Amino acid sequence: MRGIRALVQNTAPGKLSRSGGFACYRARTSSGRATGPKLRGITKLLAKKLYSSATPPSDGSWRGSAWQGAGGGLRRGKAVDAQVSRLAKGSEALRKRSRMLKLTRLTFNALAYHGLVPVDAQRVVIDAERGIGTAIDVVCMRGQAELVLVELKTGFGGDRTRDAGTCMQKPLAKARDSHINRHFAQLAITLHLFKRETRTLAKLLSKNVDAVSGCVLYVDGDVSELFALPGWWERRGDLLADRIA
Repeated sequence: MRGIRALVQNTAPGKLSRSGGFACYRARTSSGRATGPKLRGITKLLAKKLYSSATPPSDGSWRGSAWQGAGGGLRRGKAVDAQVSRLAKGSEALRKRSRMLKLTRLTFNALAYHGLVPVDAQRVVIDAERGIGTAIDVVCMRGQAELVLVELKTGFGGDRTRDAGTCMQKPLAKARDSHINRHFAQLAITLHLFKRETRTLAKLLSKNVDAVSGCVLYVDGDVSELFALPGWWERRGDLLADRIA
């Protein structure tokens, strides 16, 4: 896994940069420096261009005693994301000796249950021509020949498939507006951007990694749930990237 981790990290075409006090995605030079114009993140573009104006139902999410009060869910989410990112980039030995937040521990337990071994986190993918960029939450290996891009969600309790009673915007007019479909749209674009990296894919193939897939992993309280990205959504990655850009 060590060689795959270095490969995934070193081939990243972009990075998260800070400019004028704001974080943004930018292209990256071979030496690791940010270059070129600021790229738009896809989250707000998705909300504006693809989601409906309705809000899908949610049963809330587990916070625990440490995250009560206004903004507790946001604080918890940021803390979990930061810890998962740091530990996913490290070794199994590092994770075993680290003290984890509850949702962090559940995340790694869920990954292990599904046979996913973390090799990187917050790996940036971009489309400089379209002016967009985003980051893969966790990059994993499944077996010796498949790379899996994991979209991690820790703030969506209950049935994630329940919809808001309406459909999404074109070209997703037939897709119900639910949390899972919103996250499938996000993952479809992320996976499409990664698969555009022909140099990265060629290097992976040289190490006998010949498949790249994606999944959404929900972790909440004592419950985790994994949804593999359906082919229907994956085939629309390029179309969705074009729509939001």
